[in-house]
Amino acid sequence: MRLLHIPPAHIDKAWREGAHNLAEACKWASREVTPDPLKMMLARGERQLLGLDVDGQFVAWAAVQVQQLPNIRVFYIYSIYAPGSTGPEAFRLLADLARSEGCSSIRGACVEQVARLWERKLQAKRLYHMMEIDL
Repeated sequence: MRLLHIPPAHIDKAWREGAHNLAEACKWASREVTPDPLKMMLARGERQLLGLDVDGQFVAWAAVQVQQLPNIRVFYIYSIYAPGSTGPEAFRLLADLARSEGCSSIRGACVEQVARLWERKLQAKRLYHMMEIDL
């Protein structure tokens, strides 16, 4: 099992090889991003594309970004497609990458069912709730 960074120049190839499945994650993004703009942000290098390779096959994908906030450097998961691949080994690889980038935590906005999964399997804690008022 290897976690690979896909360079921006290779996003189109990766998209055809499975990264297009991030479109499923975009369905939960509450209008923040749709698949085509996400692909463009990855190709421009505004987000990083990661692929989880298991025995030569990509089984999971994530769009991430390192954020330097005023008091903390975080590894932010913008979207993730990882059916059955969120086990301890996969998250250990993700945590190792985050540490190598100087981050002290991993964050991500997620729906309730994923929040419960992260709490149970990864000892994640809830920070706050994101609210929206339509105008």
